Amino acid sequence: MAIDLTSWLLAELDDATARLEHQVLAHVPPRRRAERADGGGSSIAWTTLHLARHADLALAALTGAPPARAGAHGLGEIEPDGGAPVDGEDAGAYALATLAAARAFVASGPDLEAVPDTTAALERAAVPRDAFGWLYEQWAGQPAAFLVRWPLIGHVHNHVGELIATRNRLGLSPYARS
Repeated sequence: MAIDLTSWLLAELDDATARLEHQVLAHVPPRRRAERADGGGSSIAWTTLHLARHADLALAALTGAPPARAGAHGLGEIEPDGGAPVDGEDAGAYALATLAAARAFVASGPDLEAVPDTTAALERAAVPRDAFGWLYEQWAGQPAAFLVRWPLIGHVHNHVGELIATRNRLGLSPYARS
């Protein structure tokens, strides 16, 4: 059986979205999503915001539309100490909405060989180059296929795995036996 590329990409997005929604958000109450497991690392709220921000910016670059949120909040890999806690319910809703938009984009059959102007997209989104030059460099000159494969799929899958591990460290695994 042969599978076409669009179907495969959609299946990957659907899997990542389902794991986020049903293996993380469904088992971690919003009031606990800002907790840092074992006194360190990033919270579920932060990591969820982080994966959504990168996907949102990639979609903005791919579509030319403004991102749902501008600025750099959530772009850093590690949650900063002493900052205002991220609203876990809002981060979850933002991530699910962004992943739904990513699915619609991929389903539209985009030209994956096109090279979007990621620099202009990041500038329009008010992502400061001095703090996030690595992101400008990583995305510059990349074809749409890269933005679909990494920020929309690979990066999301990586962080969903991290979120599941954090859920477990919070003692909220639905599979743990007492």
